[in-house]
Amino acid sequence: MSERIVFPRWKDEPEVGQKLAEMERTAERHARLASSDKPEDKSEARKTWKKLSDGYWDLLFAILDAQTASFPEHLTFDETERLFIDFGFLEGITPVHKDFDAARILASRAGADVFPYLAFSDYIAECWAAITGKPCPAPVAGLSAEERIQEMESRLEALQARRDEELSRILGARSTPTPPEKLAEEMDQNLFSAVRVAMRVKEFREAKDEVKQKLSQERFRYVEAERAMSLQISSACKDSEDPLGLPESESFMEVHDSTKRMARKIVYARMDLEKTARRLQRITSGCVEFSDLMKRRELKNMVMKKREYIAVPAKTARCDASLLCPSDAAPTLWANTASLMDAMCDQDMDMFAVPRVRMYGVPRIILIPGQGLGTYDWLDHSLLLPAFPSVSAEKSLSYALGTFRWDSDEDRHLKNPYEHIRENRSKSILDMAASFYKDYFLWMTKEKKGYRILPRETHKAFLQMFATREEE
Repeated sequence: MSERIVFPRWKDEPEVGQKLAEMERTAERHARLASSDKPEDKSEARKTWKKLSDGYWDLLFAILDAQTASFPEHLTFDETERLFIDFGFLEGITPVHKDFDAARILASRAGADVFPYLAFSDYIAECWAAITGKPCPAPVAGLSAEERIQEMESRLEALQARRDEELSRILGARSTPTPPEKLAEEMDQNLFSAVRVAMRVKEFREAKDEVKQKLSQERFRYVEAERAMSLQISSACKDSEDPLGLPESESFMEVHDSTKRMARKIVYARMDLEKTARRLQRITSGCVEFSDLMKRRELKNMVMKKREYIAVPAKTARCDASLLCPSDAAPTLWANTASLMDAMCDQDMDMFAVPRVRMYGVPRIILIPGQGLGTYDWLDHSLLLPAFPSVSAEKSLSYALGTFRWDSDEDRHLKNPYEHIRENRSKSILDMAASFYKDYFLWMTKEKKGYRILPRETHKAFLQMFATREEE
């Protein structure tokens, strides 16, 4: 076996070495068969590729067995192991795209967002921490919850400063009932109270009457300042001598709306701290009486459960179900994925108002090896995004969100209107869901940008389903 494909930490582990040797021999045989012109060899090549792909799980569990044998406090993975676990890449064994840049993809991290981001190796390390009752290590794919909140708070402050500056510039020289500085101050000071009351967060619902009254009064001051600002902006647009241009006013209102969206994301991220702690504690409590061997087996059980859902993205896209690095696609960068997801959730913020989010928090995003289109794991409340998305990263993300929207629609706010569309009435449940994912993709990527793509009846149904509504 070539030394270049041995994981440095486990070169003396017989099980890891054996699995690597088997994969190397299978890869060599596959290469010979795939290059043959004989029809029977082509068929055998497909079977060999399937065997090589199955070797991903055998090697993964060999690595986990080797690392957990000493019962470490945390699971850690070096760069070679991360390339294999997160991208299915083994030098000398797996194919690779010409644009596959190992250093670049390992250095990429998701930015601050309402969604927590985990690589598949992060997920495994988190499972081990929960099983053993240890604090979760910081993810390599994204930021910790505290880091995300801090970064989003900084971005909110920058947005508010920009909004306040623009408001003073637009209205400062005009005669207004309330000075723009006063309006900005009221909105800055009372933004979070307004968001908490509108979202009816737990701290508001369960607060004492005097606290509820205080929060409600602060929300009232915010709403009144916002209303006064809108009236003054509207008046400035109608000014006969120096009218404010429509593009300028729309640009300003977009900045203002961004402050509200960012505050809402921060509130969700803060609430997730408690929900995440409860989720991990439930796992810890369930394993507290386990022996060390049973805890090691539980880690394998948790990874095996995730294995079933990891197969879904490829099935949805009808592409190769292998988790090994493909030769015809480059992996998406986590930073780009987070940027796209942030923009998409801004277009559908009501996704966070569904009962599952109120119960379990914002779903985590786990970046998994393999190809396909994103999906939602109901059991683990997580969005699964393939490292090698089919068609485009945008389509993969929208399919993940579409699956989440459909599966979490417990009040049938979406299902009832969609089922009544004429062409959907005879579809099975599975066909209905698949149709919704496709239409949701077009809605998010085309219709929300002003392009009419969906049929008339479907377009009207989506307008009804995704009309702006207050949080329950």
